[in-house]
Amino acid sequence: MMRYSLIKTFMVLMAAMFLTAQGFAQAHATSNGGVDHTHDGVACDVALVTSEHLVLTPAPASRVPTIHPTRQANTPAPAEPVFRSFDSRAPPPRGPPL
Repeated sequence: MMRYSLIKTFMVLMAAMFLTAQGFAQAHATSNGGVDHTHDGVACDVALVTSEHLVLTPAPASRVPTIHPTRQANTPAPAEPVFRSFDSRAPPPRGPPL
């Protein structure tokens, strides 16, 4: 029982660490406005990644109802199911196990 609680606690801590790192990265990218900048002479990758994405808006949904054509009178009706019966007998039973 102790092992299960340790594993569960570890998983929660890892998820919290991941979400915290994502939050810091988003805050850093937002604070710099997406412009290229450096930290101690090294280009910041967070700003470079965020500045490459474009925001695409979807096309507005059409409110016109779609009219489906009605079924024509000359289309054939679906076939009726055929019930089959077998008149042959079953094979003879097997003998007792040896």
